[in-house]
Amino acid sequence: MKAKKVHFGIRPGRQLAESGGFGLIETLMSLIIMSFGMLAVGQLLFLALGGPALARAKSTATVAAQDKLEFLADAYRQNADAPDLTLGAHGPEVVEVRNPIEGNLLNRYNVSWIVNPVPDPRPWKVIHARCVTVTVTPVGTDGVRNDRAPWNKVVNMTSIFSARPD
Repeated sequence: MKAKKVHFGIRPGRQLAESGGFGLIETLMSLIIMSFGMLAVGQLLFLALGGPALARAKSTATVAAQDKLEFLADAYRQNADAPDLTLGAHGPEVVEVRNPIEGNLLNRYNVSWIVNPVPDPRPWKVIHARCVTVTVTPVGTDGVRNDRAPWNKVVNMTSIFSARPD
């Protein structure tokens, strides 16, 4: 009886490098490519988790701007020459948004507004109206503008106030 030779995964006549397995270089390259992919996924998850905070900040800033425009429109209806409606820049006023349940501070904004006349292309006509632009800027607790790039944005709203003709 003849003894059989046992070859562990390598066929006779083939060299070890041609065995079809992965070498050290291939493994390292795949790990490097996979690590770059994981970094990209990590950044995507970070931005996705911050989305609700950005939406809350934008919506509360928009509400602050709308509230100021409504206040100024009411002031214009009562007295078109109110001090808050004189031509030029006004503010800033600090507006804080708090959690209604816990009472903790969510956002803080500086609200400022600019009042301009509404021009009329006809030189003999005078329009009794005001163009009001409200700017809401996020600020920190120290009053310094908050410029965290993807999270806080400045909100601008413009409206024209005019008297109804009788």
